[in-house]
Amino acid sequence: DAPGERLVYCNGTNVLWRSLGAMAGAPGSEKPEDIFCWKGHTKRTTCASMAPNSQWVVSGDVGGAVRVWGAKGDHVQKNEYKLWDGVVKDCSWSGDSTRVLAAGDGKEIRAVAMIWDTGSKTGEVSGHTKQVNSISFKSQRPFRVVTGGEDMLVAFHAGPPFKFSKSHTVHSNFVNSVRYSPDGNFVISVGSDSKVHLYEGKEGELIKEFAKPDGISGSIWAAAWSPDSTRFVTAGGDKKLRIWDRDAGAQVCEALVGKGELDDMQIGVVWASAERVVSVCLDGRLLLWDVAADGSAKLATTIDGTQGPLNCVASHRGSEVLLQAGGDGFVVVTSPGAPPKKAKIGKGVHQILAHSRAYTGADQEAWVFALDDSARRVSVETGEVVGEKVEIKEFAVGVSWLDAQETEILVATSKQNLVCLGAGGVKWTKAGAVSRRPTASTSSAACGLVAVALERPDTSVGGVQSSQFDIQLFQVSGTASPDGLVAAGVLQEHLKEVTSMRFSPSGEFLASADAGNKILVWAVEGGAAKLAISDFANHTARVTSLDWLAGGRKLVSGSLDRFLYVWDVDEPKNKVAVADAHKGGVSAVAGCGEKGFASVGLDGFLLVNELA
Repeated sequence: DAPGERLVYCNGTNVLWRSLGAMAGAPGSEKPEDIFCWKGHTKRTTCASMAPNSQWVVSGDVGGAVRVWGAKGDHVQKNEYKLWDGVVKDCSWSGDSTRVLAAGDGKEIRAVAMIWDTGSKTGEVSGHTKQVNSISFKSQRPFRVVTGGEDMLVAFHAGPPFKFSKSHTVHSNFVNSVRYSPDGNFVISVGSDSKVHLYEGKEGELIKEFAKPDGISGSIWAAAWSPDSTRFVTAGGDKKLRIWDRDAGAQVCEALVGKGELDDMQIGVVWASAERVVSVCLDGRLLLWDVAADGSAKLATTIDGTQGPLNCVASHRGSEVLLQAGGDGFVVVTSPGAPPKKAKIGKGVHQILAHSRAYTGADQEAWVFALDDSARRVSVETGEVVGEKVEIKEFAVGVSWLDAQETEILVATSKQNLVCLGAGGVKWTKAGAVSRRPTASTSSAACGLVAVALERPDTSVGGVQSSQFDIQLFQVSGTASPDGLVAAGVLQEHLKEVTSMRFSPSGEFLASADAGNKILVWAVEGGAAKLAISDFANHTARVTSLDWLAGGRKLVSGSLDRFLYVWDVDEPKNKVAVADAHKGGVSAVAGCGEKGFASVGLDGFLLVNELA
């Protein structure tokens, strides 16, 4: 934002802002009130800009829509403007916060300047024959607009009403970013040809090309001016952040990010204040840089996390130490007051099994199950993968601890088998343990039972397909061999596919949820289960996950309807609802701490709530 206090960026279909001061502080110093997420877009967001008066935000998406919404109060949407069918690549404001500019990939119109609250066009921003990647406004009179695109042109427009005035063909590849200096006297352009050019701000005349430093290669993706207009910073495909001096026409500093690997590529940058630059890496890391008076930059803080939807979450020993993962192939360990630790699995993760609150051993590891049909151990202390992966060679539908010491894991696989894992690998397999493909599973050493939910049979009666979704129970008489699992009965109350099951910590209850909206609680006694509660039915869509809170008397559920509910088995009519918890739906929940519960969703967020 204009004061340099908040960082505004896009992630998924959301627009976020965070306090730069809190981001740069000690780990854990960010509070919920320091972070805001606007969820008004329905398609992936690509660019966002806050008005200089800090009252409004404009944001664009891949569908060619820009939305103007409030930066304060209830953050209501003022207007939505459908500009074209392609992506919106860049958007910005005029200095007086009255005009919005946007550029992108339209068929005939590729850039616009319009009044922010009515959408009225103020002239034509034309001259390009291909996608326009960047647009910038000169806020001092006489007003000017500059654009750069994939036709390798840098075009200047005078107005308002704006009309094309001149263009330059000095770039030999795509122009990725053009920016007016804060004082309006200069313009810079950078492109995929590794070139940097400087122009006069009023008439758009080319002043000079900056000297290419030794070793520069690849695209320069973004550029931003310093507040005093004397220097600017660029983000490059060669994994380097570079600071340039305007008058000298040359680079004054370069900094290699990480080891210079692909994920270290710099794709965006802002110069927030005189001493602070923020850049973003290809893998989503946000880097905060300290800038000295001589223009040298030093990495101060790295903000890291997962990217894309999250599939699973687990609490280590019932504490506030959480592990979350998704399709990006990373597992993140989040601890209060500590920076997150990130382990690279390489394949999408769909299950995490951590030790329970009752665990008394010394193991500080969690098991992670990925889409390569393998299991890995991740250290909760270091966030690193431990040992070799264990190949199951079958998709893990459900995982749970089989023994009270939590040294053996029971895996229900997509091939109707039950597999027992230990630290040394696969211990045994009970082939054909169930008659149909499992949809969920759980186990409890406290009551000595295993529950496996099954698909409905491929049969029909009178032309109507069966709605028999069974839960097969097994009695556990021993864990040394598959013979220790003995069929102990079938539960038949669900009319939709069972999606999640959890035994309470004491083994007194079994909770099961289905793809309709039903959550059933079974009372477990003597190796059998009897339906106890059947009216936990406030969800309106598929229930995706269940978990018990500390004490084993309250149950938390998450659904694709975006709601979280906390249910009380002692007072079934009493419930706590968390509305609109995750845009797109809740993927998984986990009890944590004494009164808390964590959730992850398709919006990529990890949320932690606590009961009053």
